[in-house]
Amino acid sequence: MLKKNLKVLTAIFLIALITFASITLLAKVGRALKLDLTEDRIYSLSDETRKIIGGLNHPVRLKLFFSRTEALKGFDSLRAYNNYFFYIRDLVREYASRSQGKISLEIIDPRRDSREEREALQYGLRPIPTAGDDRFFFGLVLTTEFGQEKAITLLSPERQQLAEYDITEMIHSATSRTKKKIGILAPANLAASTYPAETARSMGLVIDAGRKGRSILEQLKAHYDVTTLLPDGASFQKLDAVVVIHPRNLSEQTLAALDRYVVGGGKLAVFQDPAFMADPLVGAAGSAYAPGQSASNLNRLLAAWGCEMPENLLAADPGLAVQAPAAQGAAAARPATLITLKGNAIPREGGLNAGVTRVRVFNAGTLKLKAVPGITADALLRTSETGCAVRADNLRQRASEGKEVVYLGVRLTGTFPSALAGDLAQDAPKAGPEPATKPAAGKASAVVVVFSDVDMLTGPLAASESATELAGGNADLVLSTMEGLTGSVSLASIKARGRIIRPFTAVDRMEESYDQSAAPTVAALQSEIAAGERELNSLAMKTQEGEESLLKEEILRSRKLAETKVSRAREELAAIQHNKRVMVESLFTKGKAFILLAGPLAVLLIPALMLTSRLFRRIELPKGKPWKRGI
Repeated sequence: MLKKNLKVLTAIFLIALITFASITLLAKVGRALKLDLTEDRIYSLSDETRKIIGGLNHPVRLKLFFSRTEALKGFDSLRAYNNYFFYIRDLVREYASRSQGKISLEIIDPRRDSREEREALQYGLRPIPTAGDDRFFFGLVLTTEFGQEKAITLLSPERQQLAEYDITEMIHSATSRTKKKIGILAPANLAASTYPAETARSMGLVIDAGRKGRSILEQLKAHYDVTTLLPDGASFQKLDAVVVIHPRNLSEQTLAALDRYVVGGGKLAVFQDPAFMADPLVGAAGSAYAPGQSASNLNRLLAAWGCEMPENLLAADPGLAVQAPAAQGAAAARPATLITLKGNAIPREGGLNAGVTRVRVFNAGTLKLKAVPGITADALLRTSETGCAVRADNLRQRASEGKEVVYLGVRLTGTFPSALAGDLAQDAPKAGPEPATKPAAGKASAVVVVFSDVDMLTGPLAASESATELAGGNADLVLSTMEGLTGSVSLASIKARGRIIRPFTAVDRMEESYDQSAAPTVAALQSEIAAGERELNSLAMKTQEGEESLLKEEILRSRKLAETKVSRAREELAAIQHNKRVMVESLFTKGKAFILLAGPLAVLLIPALMLTSRLFRRIELPKGKPWKRGI
């Protein structure tokens, strides 16, 4: 008996040992055997990223900072970062596993007053204040053995679709030895550009030392070898791309050089504007809608290539115009030409604008297109169907009847003829040596990108619209455009990634149905609140006019009644919103209960069915007498 028990125990021990060893072995081997079953393959690296990782010549170290403790005990908004952390962690692990040992990963929890927290601050990571004196960090730092340091200061779930792009771009910019050369011809100094106080208030901009933002041109220097060109017609032939910003009063020499560059197959980006309100040459005395003082265009060349911008027309779109907060009233209405382009206003056919989600423009012009043999035009930015062209000197006066789609950005590709009449392009003096042989006109394929706004490049418009929102819309557009022009590492191809957060269609339908049923009540409460606030404003005016001494008790009584009505209406409005949240949370609670109980119940159901089947087999049914049919 003892030997039998010993054999049983030995067998159990060996089975447990074999099981543990198998699990450990499979866990290690399984890390190299990965299968991404997500619809958009969000956990797989793109071919361009693998190419960059495979070309690494020296080790790279990634440090992922994540305040796990603060995320768990902090606000609900911080707890949402947990799922995104797991996604980023798995993504950077994929980078490390594909690098053949060239990329190492370290995950750090920077707790309060620790060495890790001081290290995160030294790298420039942006903390989010939490309850008490704690701070939440979630950023990625790259270091190399040559002293290169790059950092993503805050990994936000809003940029999940751009996560691989941001990480790959950081690795590429830190390890690449050669950068594409870009020449920038900018008569206006964007670093010194500032909006007049009245214009800034109407746009809702908070321009101070903390929120002024960086010009997009400064961000370009991190990706390209940027050269500032003098407006003297210097040769552009050795540049990968030329960017012309606010082309005003360019000399014939410069125009001829640009014409030769494009005809020879060059890549050109033009940012022109009928009313650049942050023009430093105009100064604070500039009028908000005086295009003559701050206008610029390159129509002298572009008109011959099929794109022209009228000098006195601006683009407007009521459907995409930036709305002022309701609390500020009608007096603070935004200009109709301050537009946030998004959705269908940013075409993505054929890989255009990959990763660009929104673009803000102000006083943008209207681009008129015409067919030119050998040149193809593609829209990059446009208004919605509610767009229209308005006069620059009177925004309420439309330039045409009805609504139309207005183009704000186009890409011209093909073989370009010389835009200068006669022999001007040949007779213009040259500031530098030209190549001995130049491609003949119409033989080399060139690309010209035209935007009808310069304000989009300034810090205030390129910065975030709120303190909690990440910047990058306008910068993404410019970077995507330059990648397409220079033919550099095609990071734009990896921008459009799938989202890890899927829409809850059932919840959306429930909320929509609830909102429709509660709409009359909400409208009545909002009307009551508005009426109460008007009454309070009226009583305040009486107080200022000195009537309080005559009707002091009556005014105080009326004010108290009005405040009570407003408070009660707001409480009822809050109760309606609370009931909607309770309804949605109950659905999630039921779903969680089903998920938690379904698995164990299924496991218990299988042995229960087997036991029931066995019991039925053991039961012997009584045998009855054989039935015989009567005669």
